[in-house]
Amino acid sequence: MNKSASDKAILMAAFARMDIPGLAVAMGSIFALVLFLATTALVIKGGEVVGPHLSLLGIYLPGYEVSWLGGLIGAAYFWLIGAVLGFSIAFLWNMTHYLYIALMVVRTMWWRMMAD
Repeated sequence: MNKSASDKAILMAAFARMDIPGLAVAMGSIFALVLFLATTALVIKGGEVVGPHLSLLGIYLPGYEVSWLGGLIGAAYFWLIGAVLGFSIAFLWNMTHYLYIALMVVRTMWWRMMAD
C-alpha cells in the first residue's frame, strides 16, 4: 500500500459520515426500551406506591403513568425524544466535518493562489 492510499484511508476513517436515519432509529429504540423496561420492572415489583419518582415523568409526558399502558405511551414519547436526539447528533457531526473539509479546501486553494 503506497503512502497516498494509506493517507486516504486514514482521512476516510477520521471523517466518516454518520447515518442520520440509522442513528435516529437506534437511539429512539434504546430510549424507548429503557423506559419501558424501567416501567415494567416497577409494575412487576408492585407495592402500595408504585414508582413515585418515575411517575413524575407524567408531568412532561401527558398520558404516562407507571402501568403497562403508561409504559407503552412513555416508550412512544421516549422513542421520539431519542430519535430527535440521534438525528441532531448525526446531523451536527456530519455538518461539522463538511465545514471543516470545506475550510481546508478553501485554505489550500488560497495558499496555492498566493504561491503563484
